[in-house]
Amino acid sequence: MEKIVQFGPQGRLVGVLTGASLPDSAPVLVLPSAGLLPRAGPFRLHVELARRLAVRGIRTFRFESPGVGEAPRLPRFGSREATLAALDHLASEYGCRQFAIGGLCSAADASWRAAIDDRRVCAVVMLDGMSFVGPWFHVGRLANVLRRPARDWPGVVRRLWLRLRSRSQAGSVPQDMGDYRDWPDRGDAQRQFAALLARGVYSLWVYTGGYGDRFLHPRQFAWSFGAAVQDARVAMHYWPDCDHTFYGRAHRDRLLATVEQWLPGAFSGAVEAKGVRP
Repeated sequence: MEKIVQFGPQGRLVGVLTGASLPDSAPVLVLPSAGLLPRAGPFRLHVELARRLAVRGIRTFRFESPGVGEAPRLPRFGSREATLAALDHLASEYGCRQFAIGGLCSAADASWRAAIDDRRVCAVVMLDGMSFVGPWFHVGRLANVLRRPARDWPGVVRRLWLRLRSRSQAGSVPQDMGDYRDWPDRGDAQRQFAALLARGVYSLWVYTGGYGDRFLHPRQFAWSFGAAVQDARVAMHYWPDCDHTFYGRAHRDRLLATVEQWLPGAFSGAVEAKGVRP
């Protein structure tokens, strides 16, 4: 069921297609690598997900972005370009016509940018993806402080004061995870979100407790992306007990089950909206 596939410029990028023996009409989930992690995903998350989805008739293509793992660096060819090249190759060589793309952290960012550019994408999976700090983030931070024992408050206040002083002295020096990510500004993100929904794109968002410098309250999601998040094609989960890479076995199982249950409905919903057979 699994096949090594070469794609991209001169076939220099490599990925694994799970469910290769499924019919051409089978949809495919494309998983770029996250950060410097190889294509297997954190704790082999991508491998497990791919094999579970294959049982449900969904193919999965996991690959390493340029400069990660076995993939060479390619001039002016980053993770977004590699994701689009993967879609082109899968369409031309394997007959794939219906795509979901997604991943964790920087892979979510690359998938978002590719989804904006490619109308073949009908679903995105965003794990600790874009989020914008605002009033609900600070409400969440205050709630976390108040939940701690009173004896801890002086230390929390001191650390916060040191962080604010460091920020004012450092100027533009990056201060949190979001400063290292390739995101549009909040207004553009809201317009992109609405445009994807207008295209009929489904989206699954999962935020973890390991993302605490960017997301601390479920209402922050609507503040970040606007009223469009109320659409039935949008699903969001906030799991403060999980870390950023889903280290715990129970946390990975929860994520695997969530994606496995959500993705078939997203694919079928997209097909019904277009009024065509997959």
